[in-house]
Amino acid sequence: MNENRLFKNWERALIVLLHLPNRSTSDIKNAISEMTSLTYSLGGKVIGKIIQTRTQIDPAYFFGKGKIKEIKNTIKRKSVDAVLVDNLLGPKQIQNLEKILECEVLDRTQVILEIFAKNARTREAKLQIYLAQSQYLLPRLVGLWKHLDRERGGIGASRGTGEKQIEKDRQYLRHRITHLKTQIERVERERNTQKRRRTSCLRVSLVGYTNAGKSTIMNALTNSNLVVKDHLFATLDSTTRLLEEESRPKVLLSDTVGFIDNLPHELVAAFRSTLSIIRDADLLLQIIDASENIEKHIKTSENVLKDLEARAIPILKVFNKIDIISTERLLLLEKLYPEAFFVSALQGEFLGKKNKYDLVEKLRKKILIFFDDRMQTRRIRLDYKNSQKLSSIYEWSKVDKIEFQEEGILMTVTTIPGNFDRLRHDLGDKFTELQQNINA
Repeated sequence: MNENRLFKNWERALIVLLHLPNRSTSDIKNAISEMTSLTYSLGGKVIGKIIQTRTQIDPAYFFGKGKIKEIKNTIKRKSVDAVLVDNLLGPKQIQNLEKILECEVLDRTQVILEIFAKNARTREAKLQIYLAQSQYLLPRLVGLWKHLDRERGGIGASRGTGEKQIEKDRQYLRHRITHLKTQIERVERERNTQKRRRTSCLRVSLVGYTNAGKSTIMNALTNSNLVVKDHLFATLDSTTRLLEEESRPKVLLSDTVGFIDNLPHELVAAFRSTLSIIRDADLLLQIIDASENIEKHIKTSENVLKDLEARAIPILKVFNKIDIISTERLLLLEKLYPEAFFVSALQGEFLGKKNKYDLVEKLRKKILIFFDDRMQTRRIRLDYKNSQKLSSIYEWSKVDKIEFQEEGILMTVTTIPGNFDRLRHDLGDKFTELQQNINA
């Protein structure tokens, strides 16, 4: 899907970082590792890494002049195609660096946008990434215009250089942004229609740092075959599957796009309709890679959930990949997070299939128990003249007992409080509640 990308002509990348006073040594180490993974996800190869320690950012070139000379020598010596900077660069800084380095320069946001563009498969994902790209480019045309002219013959249909052409491209981008937002709103209306059809179901969303194993756990819990890749942002579209056929109300699991530290705000804005499935969830499964920087990943997820106004939703932490950590680390995590669940979705390959399926089955039961603990049981009576509404009651709740009496159909039903509210709204005065919550 490389046709969605803006920058195509590079394979050999040089990663460059600035070590400022507010970044610890471990932060820099993690940043290098993450930028390496981002490069790998784009199909690139990291041929070198350069770090400069400075007290402040150079406003014109971001890096100091001495370090820029070292970067330029490394580019020539190692045949570098692109310089990847683990920070957000200003338009003028990109322009100045490309001019002096004679090499393509991408900041962190551009790299992440490229990965999203590469992995976009569905119409909705493509619309969202086109919108994010356009919103990112609009204020940066002066700095990026020469590059885009070289890569794509200008942004719009016309060609040429100079301020007049830049203004034409600005107008083109503004029109494109408006058009894309209209199309995304149309897709969102379709999504809301699907959402209304699922209002009777209990909804669980899998969230967490990118590449934590959400899709793998989703597959294990629902016996699905979602695409699983050892790449960052392999999943861009939310996918929903049924947890099990027998449960009533039905429990739906949704896989979502992964989070990352400093996720570009253009992406959060563009993918807001997709991420709305998180806000609508009754429970969040926060999948955490037990072998990675746990504190950072949890903090990042909390920040994104805060941006989405979803922090009030109950969260069950699930530590994945316990097969690749030491016993001591696992015991420490179990002590630090006593309410969490520990699993390896791929553990069958290491410790035998029985262990894998036992853990997955325990996690499935944990989800069902979460909802069972919040269920309410009530007795209701439905008039025979409204017996066609029985299907709604069966859909929205578990019918524990049903009796056909002279005065009507007497039922004992169990469901979450929200579904009782929905039943009242849907049935109105067509049924009578005979007593308060039996569990109270």
